[in-house]
Amino acid sequence: MIMLGVTLTRTANAGILLEMDGKRILLDGVCEPLPPYLGTPDALRENLTRDMPDVLAFTHEHPDHYDPSYAKLYKETTLRPVYRPESLPFYEVGNGIRMTLVETRHIGKADISHVSYVIEGSACVWFMGDASPLALKRMQDVPRPDLLILPFAYAVTPSAWKYVKETGAWKIVLVHMPPREEDKDGIWNLVEETTRGDETLFVPQMQEKLFF
Repeated sequence: MIMLGVTLTRTANAGILLEMDGKRILLDGVCEPLPPYLGTPDALRENLTRDMPDVLAFTHEHPDHYDPSYAKLYKETTLRPVYRPESLPFYEVGNGIRMTLVETRHIGKADISHVSYVIEGSACVWFMGDASPLALKRMQDVPRPDLLILPFAYAVTPSAWKYVKETGAWKIVLVHMPPREEDKDGIWNLVEETTRGDETLFVPQMQEKLFF
């Protein structure tokens, strides 16, 4: 069985704490609730304030992905930058890990700056944020992902899911999922119908850890 030495923890609506090669990278990892989507639980927010990550990055500044108060506190406490769409195209963040920012378009008609992240270390992780599924067709010049982290929109139609599978990702992690009991739009049913039987797919619950 292949093991990458990577741990993913869901920390918010679309937020992930990535642990790899001795570094903790928080991606869209703190936000307030925006029903039906979940915010960061209070106890987890306290933990992330007491023990801040090595890297903090956001794909865009929608409130279900970004918390300006936490970003400000992080900068003041750690004296480290917060990576955002306006940042430089790539960074070496230590322990051989390189983060590349790829300019991508937000799903739908949202007029907002948006980036996705390609994180290369002992494994290659793509973190798409709310990028349009068509972004996967344009990411031809970056290393193929071992782990691909996506919002649910990639898994509700066969055409979008086809783009996902064409990346060759070893494992796929779906975020931005509402709780089942608050899913009035039938998102869970669409995802399950589209991805039925796909053993590469994981849908973590809030604060659930995945080990790869």
